[in-house]
Amino acid sequence: MALGYETFSLFYDPAIERIYAPFRERIAEAARLSPTDRVLDLACGTGQGLAAEVARVPEGEVVGLDLSPGMLTRAQARIEKHGWGNVRLVQGTIDDVDGAFDAVIVTLGLSAIGPWQEVFRSTFDRLRPGGRYVIFDVHAERWVPQKTWVQLLAGADLDRKVWEPLHAVAEDPTLEWLDGSIHVHGGRLFIATGVRPA
Repeated sequence: MALGYETFSLFYDPAIERIYAPFRERIAEAARLSPTDRVLDLACGTGQGLAAEVARVPEGEVVGLDLSPGMLTRAQARIEKHGWGNVRLVQGTIDDVDGAFDAVIVTLGLSAIGPWQEVFRSTFDRLRPGGRYVIFDVHAERWVPQKTWVQLLAGADLDRKVWEPLHAVAEDPTLEWLDGSIHVHGGRLFIATGVRPA
């Protein structure tokens, strides 16, 4: 996946930003963040979700985690442009990150990560008790042409019901289907949340 995203990173922002920008605030809101929280932005890509997260944790920390150096190079440029001093980027997996988190936010990641169930479990385990896990992704209940393009370009599997492992272990699970054309996104957009039991 990382090699494909090295190429994808060259045009990711102009190709994707306008499509998903309207949902960034809503994704961050779903995490119910407090000012001192520590947040993991899993599969953070070029950092498109950072602004909404940073605004909600002015005294906390956001850790952006991704496998792709190209994506993180663009995320770092975004951080420097805005002067976000409480954001740290890590290239690698959750094993390369220390400590626990008050929230994990993964945007368009679990549908594209190969060992996604393992990645979910290992990051859910890093939540503090009472911490909230937020998934924003796409699920295709039926085929449309855009589904094929999304799967080819992003290496995504839109047939996955990536909220199911979360809902199997979390308290207060929610699943909200969002407005958005399946002919643009390749499937239906959703936000799923759950809380790690105390």
